[in-house]
Amino acid sequence: MTSSNSADNKSLTHTETTIADFKEYEQVGREKEKSDIIKLISNEVNQQLDVVSVWGMGGLGKTTLVRDVYQSQHLSVKFRYRACVTIMHPFNCDELIKSLARQLDAEDYENKEETGLAGGRTKPRLQRSLTDILEGKKYLIVLDDLSSATEWDSIIQHLPARETASRIIVTTRSENIARHCSKKQGNIYKLQILGYEDGLNLFMEKYFTRLHI
Repeated sequence: MTSSNSADNKSLTHTETTIADFKEYEQVGREKEKSDIIKLISNEVNQQLDVVSVWGMGGLGKTTLVRDVYQSQHLSVKFRYRACVTIMHPFNCDELIKSLARQLDAEDYENKEETGLAGGRTKPRLQRSLTDILEGKKYLIVLDDLSSATEWDSIIQHLPARETASRIIVTTRSENIARHCSKKQGNIYKLQILGYEDGLNLFMEKYFTRLHI
């Protein structure tokens, strides 16, 4: 039993993202991209659940960009219910759903963990729990590093799609996955390679940060 709980905790530790973690991410040279994505997320003309997909080759800074967007003051005010997870591989949908539930309603989830109700939930109970938390709520969820359409299909069925102007941000290396998640062409955002000057600034910032200068 102890070994199992330890494994669960380890998985959750690797999946969840806290506000403190964001301090490690500082965006350089992506001000326009950040502004563009925030505008897409903030557009409330459409009250339906909307998905914004950010895609591009590895190493472009997709994770850094969307986390910078996620922690922006503007979106912090607009979305009370927020969560950010990195998709771990091998993919475990149950652990990811637990992570979302923990972030979206930490106090309630912790109370249920103390009484033994959270850890042993079956998949239908997990789905009901997350649906109960988000039902009628306006939420923002970041799903970082999707690697297959199957992962998306497994996750989205747990998220209510009511007319609350809720938003999901997805990052992926695959254009096909980006299009699978976002049905609107305008919500598919391709991240380009940084220009020479911005790339140099990013390199210098990371270099001197590691030297603690």
